Amino acid sequence: MSKIKVKSRAAGYIFAGAVLLLSLVMLRVLVRAPCADDARRAFIDAHSHLHGRLPAGKADYDGAVETALKRMDELGISKAIVMPPPMPENFPRHYEYEDFLPALKKHAGRFAFLGGGGSLNVMIQQAVALGKTPDRLRKKFEERAGKIAAGGAAGFGELTAEHLSMAPRHPYESAPPDHPLFLLLADIAAERGLAIDLHMEALVKDAPVPARYKNRTNPESLRGNISALERLLAHNRKARIVWAHAGWDNTGDRTVELCRELLGRNPNLYMSVKIEEISLPQTSPLSGGRLWPQWLELLKAFPDRFVLGTDQFYASPRLSFMWPGRGKEVRSLLDQLPADLAQKIAVDNVFHIYPLAQKKL
Repeated sequence: MSKIKVKSRAAGYIFAGAVLLLSLVMLRVLVRAPCADDARRAFIDAHSHLHGRLPAGKADYDGAVETALKRMDELGISKAIVMPPPMPENFPRHYEYEDFLPALKKHAGRFAFLGGGGSLNVMIQQAVALGKTPDRLRKKFEERAGKIAAGGAAGFGELTAEHLSMAPRHPYESAPPDHPLFLLLADIAAERGLAIDLHMEALVKDAPVPARYKNRTNPESLRGNISALERLLAHNRKARIVWAHAGWDNTGDRTVELCRELLGRNPNLYMSVKIEEISLPQTSPLSGGRLWPQWLELLKAFPDRFVLGTDQFYASPRLSFMWPGRGKEVRSLLDQLPADLAQKIAVDNVFHIYPLAQKKL
């Protein structure tokens, strides 16, 4: 056999092998393309906290932010909206957004913030305790809300209308959602184009405190609040109210049916989804890691009204304890949604509800 024929045959083998290899690669790409692991959808966490208060009046919010960034990268969180939790008067290690804002500014593209949990919420609780809203308190509240808005916040939060105590140092707080200061804040939020993040256990009617939360600082009975919530929503339809923690229910009243009814009647009501093991299983979106069909139908019925909120407390590594790791469950929910719905809930709705594009840290 001539050298020319040998070289020709060898070249043919090489060419055929290359074609076969390319075909196998293309087939693998086509087969694997739909898998979530190859291009995991990023999402915006619309409800989270930083825990940077240290003993003796010291703080480490830079460390808390570093903890946050690490966890966010693990879960595929592209941006997080952080806020102070709802605090009552004289709360230990009290803080507001001004305390953690310098740390956020070092990573401005990854964070936005709300304000008021350590100030506006305190004033609401003070007014409830007084049984009235003096003019001086109303003026102070309005001035503080204006400062939060001018400071670059995307909204007001976290505020509470019904907050159960779940641990010895975890406060019980309650205020009618149609309290005059909530109504005032709705007008301010509407005027400024900002959102209100509201923590409120659902109570269709007056009821005893859930058995597992007795013998703490909680009262013996709780007052119904759904009608008052609807009065808040109706007060100013331009005010966007985000009812936090949909899917994390401690009374049994925040059902899919209730959410559907309220969303249907109130176009300015939005919800952030939180999932955690301690929630009542009958109202959780997931069961055994799988999304309940009725929850999927609810999300499909109101695709523009939901966002994700892990409610994670990102703690400084200098603290002697760490808060529970959250976020895997909402990540699981997101990965089970149809692509168009997932995009809305993961990203698009957040930009519709909160003026993130206009706010700079």
